Amino acid sequence: MALVVALVPVSVSGQASTAARNEVVWHWFGDCASSDSLVLDVTLDGKSIYSSAFPICQRRRSDIKPEPQQRILGFHFTGVPRRFGTRSRATDPEPLEGNIWERGRERHAILLGVSFATDQGVLLNTVHVARADAPSRSERVRGLVILTRPVRRSDRTAPNKR
Repeated sequence: MALVVALVPVSVSGQASTAARNEVVWHWFGDCASSDSLVLDVTLDGKSIYSSAFPICQRRRSDIKPEPQQRILGFHFTGVPRRFGTRSRATDPEPLEGNIWERGRERHAILLGVSFATDQGVLLNTVHVARADAPSRSERVRGLVILTRPVRRSDRTAPNKR
């Protein structure tokens, strides 16, 4: 099964105001390697189907350089396509693919694009707002939960308190 997501950076030079270009926003990966992190957990009916942690940092919009290729966190699991509200008649579990990517950057959050698909097509394409300062939860399909939570650099280096 192959799902190809083509995301091409679009230049909007001249359209964005100077204030917007100078706005400090949250961003993932790139030059954030030694900064804070977000933990991402995707569960289906309480069972983990994907978990990851990735670096996040604050940058001015104008300082964020486009990556040569859009970074996509991809994973596979077994599920019933009909559960996603599609018109599929299939009631048997089949291989599904999930993809998560940075869709947008805000002052207090990173907008994560989230899609789920079979080899027949996309079942769900949505957005998860991953707050940089607090846990975030999305459940667009009953039982399919996306959770993100921040892990501060200071949390990782603080001595254990007992």
